[in-house]
Amino acid sequence: MDTLEDTLFRQLSYACSEAKQTFAQHLGMSQARWQLLMLLERQGEISHADLQRHLLLDGATITRLVKQFEAEGVLSRRLDPQNNRYTLVSLTPSGHAITAGIRATHSEFQTRLLDGITREEQETMLQALERLRTNIRLIQQEDQGHE
Repeated sequence: MDTLEDTLFRQLSYACSEAKQTFAQHLGMSQARWQLLMLLERQGEISHADLQRHLLLDGATITRLVKQFEAEGVLSRRLDPQNNRYTLVSLTPSGHAITAGIRATHSEFQTRLLDGITREEQETMLQALERLRTNIRLIQQEDQGHE
């Protein structure tokens, strides 16, 4: 028989996974594609290596996505003037228009996702998740201290 903790973590995992998949389907764009675009919007110009680090994707996937977006006119690439071993990526005006649409769609999606969940329930959930993340960081620090 599952404990309350088992059920909680399973439901949290399912909810996160299902929300990401449903949003990607609703948007009509893979999670990797929309996350890359939104990261570029937030960060401005960024290197392939930083894209890889932030998105937790392998280099080949980043290169493939960047080349596809470049061919679509959504982003541009240039060599880093300070170190020509690195390629910098940034959104084009077309890319900024797409990210504006993603933001609007995401806002509408969040509203629908939270339908029927009161403001108080949302705040309670947020507090619990913040505490959970604090505990995760404490465990990580302890584990690093034992290495």
